[in-house]
Amino acid sequence: MANERGFTLLEMLVALSIISIAALTLVRLDAYAVRTAGDLDDSTLAGIVAQNRAVELWTDPAPPTIGNSAVGVSNAGRNWRIDQRVAKTADDSLLRIDLIIRPENGRGQAALTIIRPSR
Repeated sequence: MANERGFTLLEMLVALSIISIAALTLVRLDAYAVRTAGDLDDSTLAGIVAQNRAVELWTDPAPPTIGNSAVGVSNAGRNWRIDQRVAKTADDSLLRIDLIIRPENGRGQAALTIIRPSR
């Protein structure tokens, strides 16, 4: 009996606690990956909404009003907030338009700057 080899109860408890800590770390990492994927989805859709708004501004015959404005739009089944800043450039025939798009519910965002004729 003295030569029998095996693990003691204490060694088993230590090994089990180490495995449990590693498993909890993996679960938290998985939750982080899921949250990051959701943020990436919001950012990608926000980029598409920004491009849509840029096309609307570029193709509108009337130039936008200089200054800051905010508007809400619905796109891809979600509601978005578009913060728009229109400013003159060094060339009086051009306007700079900065767009920041955020979902009403979510964390992702997109920013886009375009230049368009002022007339």
